[in-house]
Amino acid sequence: MLSASELTSLRGFSSHDQHPVVSLYLNIDGAVYPTRADYETELSYLMSNARKTASDQLEFTRDQQNGLDSELAAIGEFINLQFRRNGSRGLVIFACQAEGLWQVNPLRVPVPNRLFVDWKPQVAPLVETMSNYEKLCVLMTNQETARIFKVYAGEISEGTEILDQVPRRHDQGGWEQAKLQRRHGLKVRNHLKKASEATLDYFKRGHFDRLVVGVADELWPELERVLHPYLKERTIGRFSADITVSHDEILAKVTTIEEELQSKKESSLMDSLGPELASGRTYVGGLDDVLAVLNQRRVDLLLVENGYTQPGRHCPACNTLEFGEETCPVCGLEAEKVNDVVEEAREMAVRQDAEVMTIAAGNPAMLQADHIAARLRY
Repeated sequence: MLSASELTSLRGFSSHDQHPVVSLYLNIDGAVYPTRADYETELSYLMSNARKTASDQLEFTRDQQNGLDSELAAIGEFINLQFRRNGSRGLVIFACQAEGLWQVNPLRVPVPNRLFVDWKPQVAPLVETMSNYEKLCVLMTNQETARIFKVYAGEISEGTEILDQVPRRHDQGGWEQAKLQRRHGLKVRNHLKKASEATLDYFKRGHFDRLVVGVADELWPELERVLHPYLKERTIGRFSADITVSHDEILAKVTTIEEELQSKKESSLMDSLGPELASGRTYVGGLDDVLAVLNQRRVDLLLVENGYTQPGRHCPACNTLEFGEETCPVCGLEAEKVNDVVEEAREMAVRQDAEVMTIAAGNPAMLQADHIAARLRY
């Protein structure tokens, strides 16, 4: 997993128009590409396209073209001869060996197949992919055992196990049975409280953003009563499963909850987008207006329809993006052509710490926004 410091370093990396930088995003999900040959075929297609377009777009010299060929050859050799999936579903590689950059990032979540050639790493697709996931805590408990897990972007690790000796319920009649049942109930409540307190301590140490609970339906009301308000307000889902289930089974349950949450988030955004665009207060739509507010560093969230691309221009002197103007409106210098200014907008948004979301094509709100929209910080 890429650390925050590594991501910051990538954002600041540039070859200053000297050596090509390759950013590869390869989907290696076994559900989509069952064999190595399947994703290697996709890799060959991406590399072939890159060779055809990068040289003309970036106006490479012969040495720079040779440098690109060397980078692509190194990536191909690594994937063909050295790389093993070992449960990974996505692979991201940043390469500019002439400048000392060679970074391989296997991911437990899939990524869209993309290959970029530029003078700097293209980090926006990685940031967007990872922003779809939050750091989760999974508290699983029954009447006497609790397990706490950390889950993030398809990776799971177990942190704490709590075991209490809770006496079993008795079916004997009379006063003695009532006494034993009360003792049993008290032990269960104490156990659940201990599990809740351990989860709260885990939260206070900064280990998670959201909580998922694995507990039997009949035990949930009692657990809910002892959960701290901090935990209740961060609980995003619940499932019932045996306390001994495998990590893979827990991940499958959590993934379903995450996908439902992401779908609700997108639906909510799309429901509000149309009225907000009409009011003109919070959102702007259309490429010209979106680029304008990006250039002003006013964007909090960038929404892009899947598959939307447009040629445009970039001013290297003041880092301004333009759709139709040949002359930079900020500094007056001639702006350089870029093959896809929408992709450049994604990169600019990420470098400004804005969130980027890709929306499925055909959504009515995105059509109203002319395929791209931005939510403003102010």
